[in-house]
Amino acid sequence: MKITHLKEPEDAWPYFYDFCIKSKPYDFCKLPSRHLREREIRRAFEDFSSCEIYSSKENDKTVGFVFLCVEEDCLDVSFLFGVRKNFTSVKLINAAHAIFDTALRGHNKNYLKSQIRRTYKVESYKKWIERYDKRAIIFNDPQNTVVWCKSNRMSAKFKVVGTNKITEHLRDREAVLGMGCKQPPHTKLRELLFGEDVYLLDEKSVDFFPDRVLIHGILSDNKENVGRVALEFIPQNE
Repeated sequence: MKITHLKEPEDAWPYFYDFCIKSKPYDFCKLPSRHLREREIRRAFEDFSSCEIYSSKENDKTVGFVFLCVEEDCLDVSFLFGVRKNFTSVKLINAAHAIFDTALRGHNKNYLKSQIRRTYKVESYKKWIERYDKRAIIFNDPQNTVVWCKSNRMSAKFKVVGTNKITEHLRDREAVLGMGCKQPPHTKLRELLFGEDVYLLDEKSVDFFPDRVLIHGILSDNKENVGRVALEFIPQNE
């Protein structure tokens, strides 16, 4: 896989336009007026052009692009897309990971974050990420925050660093991700395993620091105990 940090944003424009027309990530991509549609797509591209733009190629065929912004704590993935006519979903994810790893090394950062900003087929997109990207964790905060680990997400650990009276017994304990989740109306509960004990986490907000991510939420067990908790998630955990 060949990774290139593009010096000219315009090199990515034809691919960006084609992706917006076919995938329709935003509402304006579906405007009936071709003139208005093209104008809004161009405006979005120019907004993203202030980012660092990376491309990936395999056997001289373009696989995908990632638009990255360098923040104090981490790298922010402002936009990414693949050229699916050339490659499978798995290869597209591998290409994104190759770009991520190159950029993390180049900027000496520990992790990447993003938000799901698209407005069209959001749930389908989230399911696609969950199926194919084993390094990504999608949180259930209002922004649909995504964080990428350096290793498989199932090896990530969550340490309890803040509690209330009900969850105090879990302070300083570490949990790993379980395989399941529950989806009551209007929310999604993530399964966390503290040894053999299963808890469900309802994520409310996410804060970012140079070496960790802090998740605030509501934690419940199978005995109807529910309490507030703050979890330290270290994305670079191998």
